[in-house]
Amino acid sequence: MSETFLTNCPHCKSVFKLRREHLEVASGHVRCGNCHSLFLATDSLVSLDKETQKAQMEDTVEQAEDKIINKSIPELTDEDKSEHYELAIEATPSMAPYLFKWFFYTVAGLIMIFIALWFLYIWPNKMVLSQDTSWRPVLQTSCKVFQCVVPPLQDLKQYRVSSIDVSENPGGQKEVSMVLKNLANFAQPFPKIQVILSDIKGNQFKSPIYSPEQYLPEVNHNALIQPNQSVQIGFSFTSSLEHYSGYQVKLVQ
Repeated sequence: MSETFLTNCPHCKSVFKLRREHLEVASGHVRCGNCHSLFLATDSLVSLDKETQKAQMEDTVEQAEDKIINKSIPELTDEDKSEHYELAIEATPSMAPYLFKWFFYTVAGLIMIFIALWFLYIWPNKMVLSQDTSWRPVLQTSCKVFQCVVPPLQDLKQYRVSSIDVSENPGGQKEVSMVLKNLANFAQPFPKIQVILSDIKGNQFKSPIYSPEQYLPEVNHNALIQPNQSVQIGFSFTSSLEHYSGYQVKLVQ
């Protein structure tokens, strides 16, 4: 005869009778016939056969067992003992979807911040930033994305001006001629040029600032001056300073 056990539901405290073969169906997992909750029967298992031996000093084990069984202890139904109700092991939720969402929103946020920074600060100040060694790589990389052109490098200290001559023509205008040489090891755009006249009293007259479009031929004003290249430059301007004793040329970026 198979050994009989008592167990109780930890949820509603109902008591049930079951045998060893019931425990082997689903590794001890059963469903309560009263509240329908799943629980592990072996957590509160008591051998009915051993309890029978202690019941009120009856003469035989059979009489003691009958007395306990007559206490209206319900028996687990076939449905409660079915393997269909074996306790399922809940899988730990994967963090992959949350990590993907976090990564996606982080990247999207950084892209939006960069785009705003580009249009509000970098592009409006591209001429200045393109000459900054820390900002220029940012401009070069982003221009590959936005299909723009990075302004060329320009270092005014890498120009040399020589053979400067300022004379007055019959019309009263000052004629300026000079030679501009690029000493850098990279091609540079032509600089803007200003001539400053001075007299013996220290008075100065500054000419307008002339851009390459104004002192170079139209076909050349967008060209770059190549490394070690020398270019002859000439232009004229009107000055209110009739007599001057000196002059100097100022290069402007």
